[in-house]
Amino acid sequence: MSIRKKEWKFAVLFIFVAALFVQCTKEESPDKVQGTLEVEITDAPIDDAEVSGAFVTVTEIKLDGKTFEGFSGKQTIDLMAYQNGNVKTLGLGEVEVGNYSTITLVLDHANDENGDSPGCYVATTDGKKHDLSTGSAASQEIILSNTALSISENSTSTLLIDFDLRKTITQDDSGNDSDYSFVTTAELEAGLRQVEKEQAGTIEGQCDNSALHAEKVIVYAYQKGTYNKEQEINGQGSSQVQFKNAISSTSVQADGSYSLHFLEEGEYEVVFVGYKDAGNDGRFEVAGALNVDITGSLNLNEVSVGAQSTTTLNVLATGILPF
Repeated sequence: MSIRKKEWKFAVLFIFVAALFVQCTKEESPDKVQGTLEVEITDAPIDDAEVSGAFVTVTEIKLDGKTFEGFSGKQTIDLMAYQNGNVKTLGLGEVEVGNYSTITLVLDHANDENGDSPGCYVATTDGKKHDLSTGSAASQEIILSNTALSISENSTSTLLIDFDLRKTITQDDSGNDSDYSFVTTAELEAGLRQVEKEQAGTIEGQCDNSALHAEKVIVYAYQKGTYNKEQEINGQGSSQVQFKNAISSTSVQADGSYSLHFLEEGEYEVVFVGYKDAGNDGRFEVAGALNVDITGSLNLNEVSVGAQSTTTLNVLATGILPF
């Protein structure tokens, strides 16, 4: 046999062995392990009686920069319809098992889900739409870092996004057609909070006699040791956001009840703040901190919250201390 024929046979044999190795490798390599992710959104109220709705149009959700395929498609959501523990599901689908550190919401400023303009706006009781966009860009990415989301095999994780209207929408006095706008991008990202729902708990209770001292009462929850009265009431950042460092907030209802949902497990301090409509224009201004007597043994400066549990904090309003 000639050397050329031997070389040819050796080449054929090499190709066959290589193909067999690749095939075996494919058969032995399992598919990527998957878990299930559900993404929900909720919101904290806005202190403006003239506002009837706050709408955002979401076109995409990303996890660590990659599109979340479980997103249900372009959606226009009235955030004010999802308060006090109510949530809106944005998507449900499988993702690769592992830890994720960043979630991104992509907003459409130009058009809503029906193609109407604008895509993100405040609706007021006089029937007007107020465009929330602050520039010419048709879309905007809101990047929420430090998500710390963990996806496990054969289980469902629920990521909740709290879109805090108090921190993210400001009154626009610049003379534009819109009376409201989003805060700056950095403030907007800081005004959205994300939490794994399975690791969150609730503070709820009664704030009796509050209507005797204020037209409106907001309950703010801070991480223990972080509330600074002077800093919080004066407003912070370019948009002068008040109570910027509060983890969550809620309104006291007409019957005195309140509930702070989706708080991560930990220690909190709770502050009751009274508001009054001094200008009779439907917009509430801070009047002062409520003086309250606590029913029970809890301490307002050290309220413990456990995962998937409810802490009851009942108080009696006895007066208001102006800031």
